[in-house]
Amino acid sequence: MPQFIHTFINSFLSYWDYLFYIITHPFSKDNYFYLLIFISLFVWFIEIINPWRKNQRIFRRYFWQDAFFMFFNFFLFNLFFFIAFSEITENYFLKVTTYFGLSSNGIISLNHMPLFIQFIVYFIASDFIQWSIHRFLLHNIPFLWKFHKVHHSATEMGFATHFRYHWMETMIYKSTLYIFLAWIFHFELKYVFFL
Repeated sequence: MPQFIHTFINSFLSYWDYLFYIITHPFSKDNYFYLLIFISLFVWFIEIINPWRKNQRIFRRYFWQDAFFMFFNFFLFNLFFFIAFSEITENYFLKVTTYFGLSSNGIISLNHMPLFIQFIVYFIASDFIQWSIHRFLLHNIPFLWKFHKVHHSATEMGFATHFRYHWMETMIYKSTLYIFLAWIFHFELKYVFFL
């Protein structure tokens, strides 16, 4: 079996085990599944008692579609493809940098700095990269706009509207983020996908 298929299958099974565990153990540490549900319900409750648009319905138009996007983009897409793809990308990215004689420790090493400083640098760099992708790529390249316009298709805003985006955006954002952040600062894959 080719290595990339082996990596894909192992990553898929590993994420399946993780997803099954967090769904069946709601009080486990770092349970993002139920945290997302809790925060969403809390924000929705605030939106109900103090709506910005006073005449907006509680179950506004496309409410359930946005709820689907929320769970699909954060959990199902990760299960079926993205986590496995990410591990393959990381493996081959490291092979390419090694092949061309580039440092596998990044151009700028932050390892000697306190974790808090590394986090601040990561947050600022990742925010700038994501803003650049959004502003200069997704809105200006017609092929990428076809994916991004899903995000702008909402006709009524609500707590879950920002979860409405095409799964391909995750591929574009996270792959570009990883390549830049791993290549420049040597941030690990798990930190790139944490934010």
